[in-house]
Amino acid sequence: SDNGFILMIEGGRIDHAHHANRAKMALEETIELENAVKAALEMTEREDTLIIVTADHGHAVTMSGYPERGNPILGFVKNIERGNFVNNTENQAQPYTTIGYANGPGFDFHFDKNIGFWKDIENENYMSNNFVQMATFYLD
Repeated sequence: SDNGFILMIEGGRIDHAHHANRAKMALEETIELENAVKAALEMTEREDTLIIVTADHGHAVTMSGYPERGNPILGFVKNIERGNFVNNTENQAQPYTTIGYANGPGFDFHFDKNIGFWKDIENENYMSNNFVQMATFYLD
């Protein structure tokens, strides 16, 4: 076209992952979005193509507490000496996820309504494709 071209690339699966409180999937989909942008740049001319990149919309994602340098971004935070942990109902230290969400299904996955406190996640496999990050409130 004499007026040039517009190409929009959307990483929609990033949004799906965040709605499910699945940070690992969101990060993996972000890498795939980057790969799509690289491919688009190789296939187009910058002089005549405007490329718009989006991941749909934002989510209430936080990096919780004070993970130490080198702590896995998908991992857990538990440092007794620095006070970075949560005390369970028996006053025992247990970890929390480095990445957390303000709301979502991670609440039901991690909160034990019978005791009114968070389940102990220390032995959970945070690298599993099915792992769901903690969320402060439930929202579907």
